[in-house]
Amino acid sequence: MIGRSAVAWLAAGILAASLFTGCASMQGGSSDSERVHNAIAVDDVSFVQDAVRSGKLNVNQLVKTPGFLEGAPLVLIAARYASLKTLRYLISAGANVNARAATGETALMMAAYFKNDDPQRYASSNDGHEQAARILVEAGASLENAPHNYTPLAYAAYAGHNRLVRYLLERGARVNADAEDGVVYVNTPLMMAAIQGHLDTATWLLRAGADPRIRVYLGHTAAELAIKNNHSHIAGLLRCAENAGSGDGVARCLSR
Repeated sequence: MIGRSAVAWLAAGILAASLFTGCASMQGGSSDSERVHNAIAVDDVSFVQDAVRSGKLNVNQLVKTPGFLEGAPLVLIAARYASLKTLRYLISAGANVNARAATGETALMMAAYFKNDDPQRYASSNDGHEQAARILVEAGASLENAPHNYTPLAYAAYAGHNRLVRYLLERGARVNADAEDGVVYVNTPLMMAAIQGHLDTATWLLRAGADPRIRVYLGHTAAELAIKNNHSHIAGLLRCAENAGSGDGVARCLSR
């Protein structure tokens, strides 16, 4: 299953606005984690700029925040909330777009996983998180992760974020992650889609060359994960693809 830290952010996003109690200034000689988190959550870029310019905050600083008690990079927080003005500022100020939280997540993974919970916030687009992902990729964010860790594509597949799944594939994300000899140690993007029952996502991944025969070490294939999670509408396709192997056989499964 997906990391607990990402799930914890779901509740954090709902609470962010209510926790925000004014970010006109920082007290004392160091940043207050809650104020920094809340300022970024509502895209108060002026607060972040003032804090950086005054020396109270570093653009690559880790801040304790819900789901990341050991600290998360500021760009990761901005990506989670699709705080686009703050994200652009941090990048322009030299933030490391590939900085990772102690749990292994990157900013691009957060942008790939979350979707808008406030459509009114993005007048020019129906998905600020897609914009955040594109900003990060264009700034040099890696499409991959350290070995045996989830990737941005895996997070997008788990969320059924199909536009981002297609975008990441077009940019060159590895559809089978770091599988070797048919084995992985964390779920592939196809497995993530199977767990959640995302049929369209699985279809896109199979068309892009996802190998349905890959198995988690001592665990399941994507088809078996779909069956385990009672997603019969996707299990048939995945079982067909698994039995077909690859190439024309998978194509025939997709054409049914």
